[in-house]
Amino acid sequence: MVINKKILVGVLLALLVAGGAAYKYLRPAETGITATGTIEVTRADVMPKVNGYLTGLQLKAGDAVEAQQKVAKITRADLEAQVVRDEAALAKAAAQLRDLEAGPRSQERQELSALLDSARSTYEKARQDYERYQSLYQAGAISLQQLDTARSNMEVAYGSMTAANQRLSLGNEGNRPEAIEAQRLELERSKAVLAASRVLLEDTVVISPINGLILSKNFENGEYVNPGAAILTVGDMNDCWVKIYVSSTQLGLIAVGQEAKVKVDSFPGRVFRGEIKEISQNAEFTPRQSITQSERANLVFAVKVQLDNAEGILKPGMPADVVLK
Repeated sequence: MVINKKILVGVLLALLVAGGAAYKYLRPAETGITATGTIEVTRADVMPKVNGYLTGLQLKAGDAVEAQQKVAKITRADLEAQVVRDEAALAKAAAQLRDLEAGPRSQERQELSALLDSARSTYEKARQDYERYQSLYQAGAISLQQLDTARSNMEVAYGSMTAANQRLSLGNEGNRPEAIEAQRLELERSKAVLAASRVLLEDTVVISPINGLILSKNFENGEYVNPGAAILTVGDMNDCWVKIYVSSTQLGLIAVGQEAKVKVDSFPGRVFRGEIKEISQNAEFTPRQSITQSERANLVFAVKVQLDNAEGILKPGMPADVVLK
């Protein structure tokens, strides 16, 4: 009975080996252009526009982000203070413009009118005094010096009355158009300065440029970062492709829009549909990973085969075999 079992096992093994060999030699071979590449996705670095200390970064590799999503913030107290300063300057410029456009208040006009009345009264008294002193001088009652003093007092009073009259006239006319226009331009300048300061402050917010998954995280909270430093790298998993190389002798057999079959080692037995999206216009030498020297000597063209990754199961770096029909 034991011998029969051994014989049975041996027969089964022989049948399996024979079946495998038969499948290998009898199965239908893949037809078309075959090439090997790796899965790639569109990548974008999340970078700050200003320098400073990083805060508010709660994401990690593998997390999903959306385009324009806030992912972190750069702490800049000086930019916040700058906005407050420019807001105050704008409010001051606006108040000054309103004051110039409104002109003197009624109380100010009344004050100017009262000053003119006072100056006129002073002048009338000085004029009367001078006339009286003229009579006294002619009668020999006062000296020439006293007469000159009276005349001088009258002239000073007249000048004060004239100045008061001009101030009242200016008050009634309001401020000059040139002064109002200059202040209006100052207001517009203050608005522009404030807008620039606000833009700088808004740039402290770090946002993701695309939808996708975080492929790598390069900084942590509290670290000092410079403009253009890649805080995170995001990959758009929906924009997925395989980059392969096709020899110049086979270039005429393919075209943009042509269908392709893609097999990935991580999913054996499954075929993914692909489509040629781009064909390079410039020839290059076969990449160094080619097997033989003769292959490396051939000129090839890069071909981008787009993949449908709606399930999100294809990841960057996965090796893939492509068959172009």
